[in-house]
Amino acid sequence: MIIDDEKYSRENIKDLLSSYDQFEIVGESSSAEDAIKKIRKLKPHLLFLDIRLSGINGLDFAKKIKNFPHMMIVFVSAYDEYALDAFSVNAIDYITKPISPSRFEETVQKLEQYAEMFFPKIDKIPVRDKDEFEFVEVKDICYIEVIGKNVVVHMEGGAVWNLHRTTLTALQKSLPESFIRTHKSYIVNMKKVCKMKKEFGLWEIITICENSIPISRRFLNSVKKKLHL
Repeated sequence: MIIDDEKYSRENIKDLLSSYDQFEIVGESSSAEDAIKKIRKLKPHLLFLDIRLSGINGLDFAKKIKNFPHMMIVFVSAYDEYALDAFSVNAIDYITKPISPSRFEETVQKLEQYAEMFFPKIDKIPVRDKDEFEFVEVKDICYIEVIGKNVVVHMEGGAVWNLHRTTLTALQKSLPESFIRTHKSYIVNMKKVCKMKKEFGLWEIITICENSIPISRRFLNSVKKKLHL
């Protein structure tokens, strides 16, 4: 969630975040009062918080929300004199405006390290088979896709399972780093990728399960980066 009383600053952070598929912007706010309401409703895991909000200092705001669980804070400011105080309220980082892409990349790396503490990676996930739940090894998953209202897991060897009450975005947070988002409807296990090719002007990934997974333009750069292309 982005909290800043300047629309330009909020748009800038959104543009920077758009390059990283591991983030989902659940909301934004221009005031402390509105932000508190949205935090209670949306329960974000991360705040990009302006140090000078209308009517309240960002540091004081951070103290007001310190009891919200599993929430990371990155302060954003045009001033650097508050940096030391920011870390006293357990901020992950403090970025000064204007924010360069390279400086933002440093922040993302810090966030990924801290996220592992808040959201430990899983090695098994529960899948449903009628009235039973079975636990499958994450390492054996080729890819995961959304079909209608169902999140479906495709295993090496051809087995197909439905996941129980989850979304791709929520699931990706707990999957190992080898799983990459290629499309709004697909997550692929990089360890199962054997080829990436262009077909009729669009890129796709071929897995060892012999399935073709589309790569949307939105995720193409992050996929190439993950695959060292």
